Amino acid sequence: MASLQSYQSHGISYFRIVESFRKDGKPAIRVLAHLGRVDDILRRHQQQVDAPLRVSSVSSGAVTALHRLAVEFDLAGRINRAAAPTGTVQKRDGLTVGESLVAAMLARCCAPRSKRAFADWARTTCLPELMDFRATDLTSQHFWDQMNAVPVKQLAAIEQEIVGQVIDAERLQIQALAYDTTNFYTHIASTNQRAKLPARGHNKQGRHDLRQMGLALVVDQNSQLPLAHSLYEGAHSDMRTFAEFLKPLGKRLRALSATPEQLTIVFDAGASSRQNLDGLRHYVTAIRPSQQAAFLAEAAGQLTDVQLSNGAVVRAYRSRPMMAGQQREVVVVFSPKLQEGQIRGLHQALARTHRELVSCL
Repeated sequence: MASLQSYQSHGISYFRIVESFRKDGKPAIRVLAHLGRVDDILRRHQQQVDAPLRVSSVSSGAVTALHRLAVEFDLAGRINRAAAPTGTVQKRDGLTVGESLVAAMLARCCAPRSKRAFADWARTTCLPELMDFRATDLTSQHFWDQMNAVPVKQLAAIEQEIVGQVIDAERLQIQALAYDTTNFYTHIASTNQRAKLPARGHNKQGRHDLRQMGLALVVDQNSQLPLAHSLYEGAHSDMRTFAEFLKPLGKRLRALSATPEQLTIVFDAGASSRQNLDGLRHYVTAIRPSQQAAFLAEAAGQLTDVQLSNGAVVRAYRSRPMMAGQQREVVVVFSPKLQEGQIRGLHQALARTHRELVSCL
């Protein structure tokens, strides 16, 4: 334990902070700090009191928690081993490829923004101190250089390894899988032929004038944990994407489940086609009403009250008709909320048509 000690030299009293310890079994002291004379101590104290107080703060809670998880799951190490399995991993500005990508991941989790805006955000957090880098060094070019060092063919293996470890750590039981696709537009110029994925197609945000990319994602329906993903050309249809992405991915998804024979995939009508349903054993999807008008008309007159596991009561009809060449289990559920919306839309359309008709008279 440290203590304050007074001593004299040439008849002048000085002070110092010392710490006691044993050396060769005998008591001894080591000097931690020389404080000087009483006047020196008083002068320094007055200078500190008179000096303006400068206080700065940084965000640390979410960043520290996520960084701890990244270290626990060895995310940087896994990426580095995949990027350079036999050689020395690339380093930029004091960070390895894996460390740079982990820093980017933490930023996207805490405050999603562009790579260019990363430095401004990082300065407001304790991340530079945790990972030992200067925020100003991590420019957009830094991240491009580091990402370019990871072979695209290794991404699926990295993803599978990390997801598998998370499932084991959280003891998740993967049974129901939710699959969906979306697209997002880019500002990549039409003359840029180096980018192969961006293409023009039907954009869900209405930006059909821009090149876009598609994202297919499979998540665990209970925990919403992402299990696998794929980026694809923006001009692909949902049905084509389903066949090219999900079916070849079956082996990877089955490896993540303790009971792979019970895996059930859930997807919407956009990917539902006879070709895509062939070979699927357990699945839940929607059928297009326009394609099954006769069956829906038959079901409408046979709806009965059914109590669900959560206690709610719905009107439903269950049957096993022939669909897409096979006998399949089909459930028709009546939705009062959807009916209200459709009736409201019908009245709005009638009112608009009536106004247009009156204006023509």
